[in-house]
Amino acid sequence: MPDTNYRLDPKPLKALLHEAGDGRVQLPDFQRDWVWNDSHIRSLLASISLSYPVGAVMMLETGDSMTGDSIRFQQRTLKGAPDSTGEADRLILDGQQRLTSLFQSLLSNKPVEVPVGRGKNKKTIKRWYYIDMQKALDETADREEAVFSIPENRIEKGPNK
Repeated sequence: MPDTNYRLDPKPLKALLHEAGDGRVQLPDFQRDWVWNDSHIRSLLASISLSYPVGAVMMLETGDSMTGDSIRFQQRTLKGAPDSTGEADRLILDGQQRLTSLFQSLLSNKPVEVPVGRGKNKKTIKRWYYIDMQKALDETADREEAVFSIPENRIEKGPNK
């Protein structure tokens, strides 16, 4: 039976996000842009907070230390991650939307640049993400209602404000 290059490599989410932040994990340039909206991000955070599976991430190693062969693609960092001049160890083939959302909302220490609109109307808004702990600890509550976002200035405007 031929040897395949596929393998499972369980890695803690925090470690994977740190690798994206320091440029060891990047995107191949042919990947589409990050497009997840506020609702997608809140739903993902709710799922993660409940330890629900949120899908696998598929990566491509950029070099083979055994043979010296390497795969060369133009690469770029995740949206919101610092620019990197170094070569990535791995490129994200599947999972960019989830990893970018998690990196920006959990690790970047900046508001998330959420895409809004499409085409000529496309712009970004900046949001911070939080979890209402009282709602999150209520076993009868919907976890998605516990995850919320507020504007970059952290001032929420409501009907009575």
